[in-house]
Amino acid sequence: MSRFSEFPAHVEHYLGRIRGADSPEAGSRERGYHLVYCDPPHGGHVSVLTSGLRSRTAGAPLPHELVCTLHHGQELYARHLTGVVAELLEESNSRVGPGALIMNDRALLPETSISGALAAPHPYLGEDFDVVRDGSGEAVLRLITLLPISRGESQLVARYGSDVLYDRWQEQETDLLDVFRPSVA
Repeated sequence: MSRFSEFPAHVEHYLGRIRGADSPEAGSRERGYHLVYCDPPHGGHVSVLTSGLRSRTAGAPLPHELVCTLHHGQELYARHLTGVVAELLEESNSRVGPGALIMNDRALLPETSISGALAAPHPYLGEDFDVVRDGSGEAVLRLITLLPISRGESQLVARYGSDVLYDRWQEQETDLLDVFRPSVA
């Protein structure tokens, strides 16, 4: 039995039914991961996560996978953001941890002000979601949530730290599942 055998049940418990996955083939090349789609019973949002990226995160305190949760109608944006960050990490043989900024020099998601992501704990699911444990309770995998952010928000984090951004999101009751939300920077 794989040490990651609890991963599918963990994902379905927190994110909803696994609906399907994209093949690791992307055009003429093979990715080292699948993009997996999950739908909660209420249908209000969708989560796109990687499966297989963990094999490329050697040296990290825990291997990790990425997840992005957005409103149901924004699935293509969640897929794009998760795929772009996963591809960047795979190509550079890098890993990412909570608090990391992954930014582009221009808008990353068309028709939005989103230029990248903040790697973070999931803002709505609690800390038990962020770590997958094996049958004996040992932590075996970290789930890194990608929170879409604008260039201004990333500059705010770079200058003052992520707590300032979280405070502004809370003050303005920001819907972090909406890529069309206004920037708080």
